[in-house]
Amino acid sequence: MKLRTKMFLVYSVVAIIPILAIGYYSYSRWQASVSEQIRTYSSTIIHNAVEQSNNTLDRINRTLDFMTYYSDDSESSIIEILSEFADGPVNYSSYDILQAGKRTNSIFGNLMYANSSIRGIYLITPDGLILGTSNDQTSSINPNHDCRSDYWYQETLSLKGQHYISTITSDDLFTDKNPSIYLSRSIYDVYSHKFLGVILLDLNPEILNLDSLTAIPDLALLFIENTKTGETLYSNVDSLKTNETQYTDDMQKFELNLEPLELSISFHYDTLYAQYNPMRMVILLMIFVFAAGVLISLYLITGKITFPLERLSRVMKHQRKNGLKFVSPYMGRTDEIGTLYNEYSHMLDEINEGIRRDYQNRLIVLDAQMKALEARINSHFLFNTLESINSMAELADNKEIATMSLALGDMFRYAIKTPGEIVTLTDELKHVDDYASIQLIRFNGKFRLEKNIPPALLSCPVLKLILQPLVENALFHGLNYCTAGDLITISAVQENLLLHISVSDNGVGMNPETLAMLRSTLMNQNSFSEIGHQSGQSIGLGNIHARIQLYYGKQYGLSIASAENIGTRITITIPITGNPPKIQSEEVRKNRGAQP
Repeated sequence: MKLRTKMFLVYSVVAIIPILAIGYYSYSRWQASVSEQIRTYSSTIIHNAVEQSNNTLDRINRTLDFMTYYSDDSESSIIEILSEFADGPVNYSSYDILQAGKRTNSIFGNLMYANSSIRGIYLITPDGLILGTSNDQTSSINPNHDCRSDYWYQETLSLKGQHYISTITSDDLFTDKNPSIYLSRSIYDVYSHKFLGVILLDLNPEILNLDSLTAIPDLALLFIENTKTGETLYSNVDSLKTNETQYTDDMQKFELNLEPLELSISFHYDTLYAQYNPMRMVILLMIFVFAAGVLISLYLITGKITFPLERLSRVMKHQRKNGLKFVSPYMGRTDEIGTLYNEYSHMLDEINEGIRRDYQNRLIVLDAQMKALEARINSHFLFNTLESINSMAELADNKEIATMSLALGDMFRYAIKTPGEIVTLTDELKHVDDYASIQLIRFNGKFRLEKNIPPALLSCPVLKLILQPLVENALFHGLNYCTAGDLITISAVQENLLLHISVSDNGVGMNPETLAMLRSTLMNQNSFSEIGHQSGQSIGLGNIHARIQLYYGKQYGLSIASAENIGTRITITIPITGNPPKIQSEEVRKNRGAQP
């Protein structure tokens, strides 16, 4: 026998014994590691399933609580809205329904925009009135459906403020009849505990879908059930290729944060262990190769395997110095080394992309903040500039410029800074005085502004910016720039529960044809989208008439009387809200006066 053969046999025996021992030990440790990984993996799936379900339910629950109690300076809370309808239809009008619909749409719209799983949010009053909105144009609640006779509505009432959640169902409650999950709760007055109505959320059935928890098919059997009714809200039975009976009998159950929902999960461990069969074969094959290759083959194989890993470790160690960039010739490999290199490169790309997105989002937020600040600065700049002009005029002893700048600043401040649409008649008259002081300087005092207002009417609430345009109209059209008259009179009288405010002049007046055309224009004009917002028009007679009708009703507004070469009288008629003032009859007759 040749020495080469003997040496090969000796080295083979010497190498095979430790290789087999190491292989057996490694295989045993791998089996233990696989078992631990399977337990960890199943525990992770259970944790993720419970956490995902609870997070979804908590988010919906927080949305319900937020909607119920949310309130700020511009919108009422849901409790306040429902309180207006709690005593039946005798205590509210169609206008109240319209206003409540606007407020609920404003509150619900932002919440649905932030949560795409919510299809619609609705309020059902005790008498069956439905308020709310939907984020799906093809789906909305059926307005002719009486929810009070439905099973879910009765169950919601019986729960006394606790949540009711339905199974996946489709019926005639919604117009599209697509499958939905209903989540509802009774709402009661915080102090009197009076029943105010029911809030209903129309949820996408996919909200409780747990299919994405595991990438391994047929690994786990999942259920989400209502333990009170026995109804199943989610199950992946239909997606399983294996028989349901092949899963272990130890079904694990977990209570979710929304009673009475319960998550049940069971694992098919044979499927999970089967994922490791290729690795088991690889380990056995590696032991065989190591034993057959002896020392040289082992050395070459070990060097070939460990060298790329060492290189990657060096790259990762010095990565912070070189920036988040990575290029390697091993990325073209298809084995585990190539996977490791490619996944590391992909991770760096995702980090870079996340940094870029975060930077862009910060720029967008900063831009929005700067624009909001710019808007505030612009208004402050205007007021500060007028104040500066007024101060400079006073220092220069120019009373006219000082008066005009001060009056103009007060007018801008009244129009921009005054909160709400309703002011007192005193505020409106102060705005008219500011305007008149400017025009008196402009026209060298060629006209007079007289006010004949009973003191008791000065506190009456009126719509903002309705008097100054009428005075302006009288000055420019009635007095014809102070060439056809010299007197503008503002008077007010009370008639029962109505307030009549008249602006008259002794100017050119109107012929019957012009008067008829102007009255026709007032009858036809009403182009406001909502109260307090103009539709691209100036604040003239038509807009004042339209605003009054939109706010108070069609029976109120402007009326015009005019005689050619005598003058014009424009009268505002609005209702007196609150406690009507008491005025003596002589004072009423005095304030009516002789008008054209």
